[in-house]
Amino acid sequence: MRTWLRVTVAAACLLGLIGASARASAATALATPGGGSPAAHSSGVTAGTGRPALWRTYDIIVNLQNLPRTYTCNQLWYEFHGLLLHLGAWPYSINILPYNCSPTPSGLLKSPNVEVRFQLPIFLTGVSVKSAPAEAIEGTVQLAPGEPKTLQASDCELLQQIDQTLLSSITAHIDEEHFDCSGSPRQRANFKVTLTLPMAVRMPPAPTGATTSARGPH
Repeated sequence: MRTWLRVTVAAACLLGLIGASARASAATALATPGGGSPAAHSSGVTAGTGRPALWRTYDIIVNLQNLPRTYTCNQLWYEFHGLLLHLGAWPYSINILPYNCSPTPSGLLKSPNVEVRFQLPIFLTGVSVKSAPAEAIEGTVQLAPGEPKTLQASDCELLQQIDQTLLSSITAHIDEEHFDCSGSPRQRANFKVTLTLPMAVRMPPAPTGATTSARGPH
């Protein structure tokens, strides 16, 4: 199975975060059922211990193909939101738009599309480090059932297609990946992806007027 995607990636400095946050709904950015704060991956790290970095903007359309189970647009929103927070994306930069998805879990539409826009830190080198707007460390993240909590044992094929598209498009190194989506339910529950990527030492402040009320897609 080959999943096709269109990817547009643009580098953005910290000053560009204002424009990104204007496009991102603060309520959408913070709605995460058990996803937790992306800063959890850098627990115990304080400012001054990281390497110079900036926030890079990703704009990606993931075309999912022939999934073995049906996902509603709301389900896909939570799946991608939990995953992006787990990777360390700035919460207020996250925009997720699922479409061509089933209105009900029992529907027949199994090839939906998800447009995602988010920001992750990347390391800077050379003369640009003098004006670095952020700091990051190298962190390891595992994606598996329960990590994040939005990822379930039945999401093997979904994560496999995300691995082939979104994860292959960000600045990260895939250390290990294992999928046995055609095996028994027990085997499918053992899928995982481990990757290393820059993780922010601290998140940028919330945009002016942003709310912390947790609300889902709307």
